[in-house]
Amino acid sequence: MSWIDRGSRLAGLAAGLALIAFGAAAQQGPLSANDWLKGKSGPPTSSSAWRPGDPVPPDASRLRPTRPPVRGQGGQVASSAAAVPIGVSRLGAANSDGAGVISARQAGLPDNFWDGTDLDTAIRLLRADPGLPASSQIARRVIEAQLPPPAIPAEGRIGEFFLARVDQLIADGALPSARVLLQGAGPDNATTFRRLFDMSLLLGGEGEVCNRMNIAPGIAPDPAARIFCLAQAGDWPGAATVFVGARKLGLIEPNQAELLALYLDDSTADGSTPVLPHDPMSPLSFRLHEAIGHPLPTTTLPLQFAWADLDERSGWKAQLEAAERLARAGVLPGGSLRQLYSAQSPAASGGVWERAAAVQALDAALVTEDPDRIAPALVLAFQRMETAGLRDAFATMFADRIAPETLSGNAARLALWLRLWSGQTEVALAPPEPLDKALLALASGGQPEPLSPALGALAPIFAADLPPAPDPDDRIALAPALYGALADADAGTQGDVTRAARGVQTLRHLGLIADARRVATQIALDPLLKGAIQ
Repeated sequence: MSWIDRGSRLAGLAAGLALIAFGAAAQQGPLSANDWLKGKSGPPTSSSAWRPGDPVPPDASRLRPTRPPVRGQGGQVASSAAAVPIGVSRLGAANSDGAGVISARQAGLPDNFWDGTDLDTAIRLLRADPGLPASSQIARRVIEAQLPPPAIPAEGRIGEFFLARVDQLIADGALPSARVLLQGAGPDNATTFRRLFDMSLLLGGEGEVCNRMNIAPGIAPDPAARIFCLAQAGDWPGAATVFVGARKLGLIEPNQAELLALYLDDSTADGSTPVLPHDPMSPLSFRLHEAIGHPLPTTTLPLQFAWADLDERSGWKAQLEAAERLARAGVLPGGSLRQLYSAQSPAASGGVWERAAAVQALDAALVTEDPDRIAPALVLAFQRMETAGLRDAFATMFADRIAPETLSGNAARLALWLRLWSGQTEVALAPPEPLDKALLALASGGQPEPLSPALGALAPIFAADLPPAPDPDDRIALAPALYGALADADAGTQGDVTRAARGVQTLRHLGLIADARRVATQIALDPLLKGAIQ
């Protein structure tokens, strides 16, 4: 007999016992205390107890004189004993909208960043998707920063800004950051706990989250999550009982109910027809497909599902493809991708295997410290990574490990460009090429010569003295100005250097001096690195 069948029988038995007990109680009246003490079972025919509405007994009046009626607001006397309606408001500590994982100072933002921006506009700004890695990092800092939130127009919208920030991190694939943000603010309700539960299914650690749900069942976001966690804890009869009741009441979506039925009764899962993936796919359904022996590929699923393929249970190729997706989006460190590239020997050629082989060859060449081996390995690895859209990850992997002055020709220039792209400005020797000297000046705080179209547009911005810091009392809306600057800066990757320069200048005026330099450097380097693969 399956656990589901046993659960049905348990549910029926519990209902039958409840009905029997109810019928027995209805056949007899309530017993008075005296009858119970004497062992009698007959109901009392009368009672001498005083009841509300009866005249107050004389002895009670002498012992406790009648008090005058208490008048409420407006001099009105209460007409009944009904409870007075109580207003409920959330305490300030429970408002998570201003929570963050980094301080405003670490983010380089003023405390009044969201002043002058209404809630709906702020949420729309959070969804911006800057193209330049330097711009994307600024936008990420805004989401993660602990800042006073925009003005909340109604009490019912408290917490909406916090959830919008978490949801944007999830949509970007930045699950580790979203989980830290959620854990710091405290998942105090089913809405926030749902997100933490979903992320644990993709990142791992669902056992801890399920333990919390089993201790406090009221925080469960839905019956399906409750059923899964009961089963994870080994309470299969309890999971089956909840499943039977929830399915009969229509509380579980049909596709997910089918998956749960196969999960709870594994005797029917073997050889069963695979359940068609449901769109949109939920993390719980994804894990249930895996649990019943019908795992789904993540390549066609939203980016956040790629984290599940980093698990050791996945094959090396699946791990590499998932890691590349996440690194391409800027949410997986380049060092983590490099470790995966070096985990095994490539089993074939083409695609991800060629990139893994090129990275391994460059690692091996760096160990020898032989420039004649490093130079060709660097050029080949960069060409393969650039073609796959992994420039930023590649620069993070190797920029600080390859000294440009130890190489010559195009390899030396490429090593310098990668170092400047990743934000590193320390070099042992000045580069011989005038264009490279101008790029180094732009990145390191000097005044660049206008030796390229991008430098010609950007150089005048840094010719003037530093602008004064923004006045905290200034009524300008800083958030729209910053996001507008990021959008303008991205235009530089499409060749519109005039608009890009306007965005960089705005960043500088907003006080983001170092960010303005790095964004400008990436704008100037972008066409050069694109041409380096030719």
